[in-house]
Amino acid sequence: MRAQPFTMEHWGLSLPDVDATPETARGPLDEHEQRLLAEAHRAVDNARTARWMLGFSLEVVRRRRLYRGDGTRTWEQYLAQEHDGLSTSEADRLQKTWRLAQTVQKELGRPLPDSHLRKLQPYAERTSDQEAARAYAELYWAHQTGGVRLVANQVQQRVKKALAAAKGVSDPAERSQAVSAAWTTAPEAVMPAQRGEAEREQSRASERSSDPVDAALQLLNAARQAVEDATEDKAARKARSGEEAQRQQDAIRRIGRILSKVKVDADADTVDEDVIVDAELVES
Repeated sequence: MRAQPFTMEHWGLSLPDVDATPETARGPLDEHEQRLLAEAHRAVDNARTARWMLGFSLEVVRRRRLYRGDGTRTWEQYLAQEHDGLSTSEADRLQKTWRLAQTVQKELGRPLPDSHLRKLQPYAERTSDQEAARAYAELYWAHQTGGVRLVANQVQQRVKKALAAAKGVSDPAERSQAVSAAWTTAPEAVMPAQRGEAEREQSRASERSSDPVDAALQLLNAARQAVEDATEDKAARKARSGEEAQRQQDAIRRIGRILSKVKVDADADTVDEDVIVDAELVES
């Protein structure tokens, strides 16, 4: 019989007898409410921690050949029977990435999302788990300070730029140094806080303006964020065919091309020339 997983008794969170209302829940959170919110956040962190712990446990089972059961069961049969048909490729990925996930959690003080882990892994492979964890934590806290949410696509683009700097470098030590240097000196390293303030100012300016173009741009930005979040949906990605992905990518690019041709006109006595609105929903 399998050992039982953690239960609600291990968790300091419970449903209220009566729901809070705008009248009963006003102002900043009190000390008790802050504790409840922390417990709610702990559920998310526990789920992410359990993900890399699964990779650790799979490696233990595989390396000790515990999967053999009565002596005849194979690794593939074990995954099918005990892990609801977990594919060998996904099991391999979990075993490959759990050390980085654990290292980041120790460095950051909280686990990182699985989507971020996948994008960060190539950086760790060119440098080390410790260097990747340090670099990620630096990037994460820079975005937090600037009030800007760090998304997986940003991690991926930054990793690509860093790895490109080491192209053609054969010596492992020199390659690692080149990658680390490119990550550190990239312009984006010091920009999140400044961008965050600029975006907040732009948002305040849009709120003050009654211009319908500003309202439309706010909707466009919300749509862009929704598309970025949707592309990180792991379940949808697994179910999506190559043809569907290509169709969606083509549609996104088509929208970007259409928007790049939009012109915002103003009276001649206000500005001397047309202002071009160049909008792109997502990075290619």
